[in-house]
Amino acid sequence: MYCRQLIFALSSVLAFLPQGLSASLPFGHYGAEGTVLFLNGFHFVSGHSDWEISANHYCVIIRDDLLQCAVYNTATTPAHLAGIEYIITTDAFETLDYEERQLWHSHVYEITSGFLIEPGLPSSVDHTIMKDVLVGTYGKTFHTWRYDQQNSTYPIGIPELVMGYTGDDQITPDFVTKRDELFGVNTTEIRESRADIPPPAIAAGADSWKYGYVLSLGLVNKTADTNFPPNCEE
Repeated sequence: MYCRQLIFALSSVLAFLPQGLSASLPFGHYGAEGTVLFLNGFHFVSGHSDWEISANHYCVIIRDDLLQCAVYNTATTPAHLAGIEYIITTDAFETLDYEERQLWHSHVYEITSGFLIEPGLPSSVDHTIMKDVLVGTYGKTFHTWRYDQQNSTYPIGIPELVMGYTGDDQITPDFVTKRDELFGVNTTEIRESRADIPPPAIAAGADSWKYGYVLSLGLVNKTADTNFPPNCEE
């Protein structure tokens, strides 16, 4: 799905994009080789709804039902590589067991609200990608550079699961305004322009935080044999 629809949507706009678009953005990184989508959206850390993150995503196509995105935190200069997000289709999500589904968040509200944007792309192309490619997808995102360590010299601590917003009044309005000023966009106008995008039903098991589940990672120390096997001799 992604290959066919993304190529169709992007082919009409590539000729109009300025060369070095990513380089002109003040985030200190060009993105992964083969990037086909540059997205900005909002995350919050599982269990910490007040830990708000504006995240840049540089996404590559792995196969028809899977995108892989390197995630950068816009709050630091140069931008820290915060983590990774995997994005899959509804059909792929519905093959997962319910324990696995807890780790994934939906993208419906992120798109219909105007929170998820594609800086630099014409609105018509943005609309096509959001409507035909992304609105029915699900993301699994882990940040290896923790929110509470974002100003540290090094990425300290245990990676953390982050989630996406699903409704109005969940994010600080000023945080959205600052993002809009950074990119020269207007989330309210983007939201209005996407009013014709029908929101698909969210599959059971996604957005587990809404049901009171706080998922976090931890270290488990075990005693084990740490010797390497002897080299085989002919």
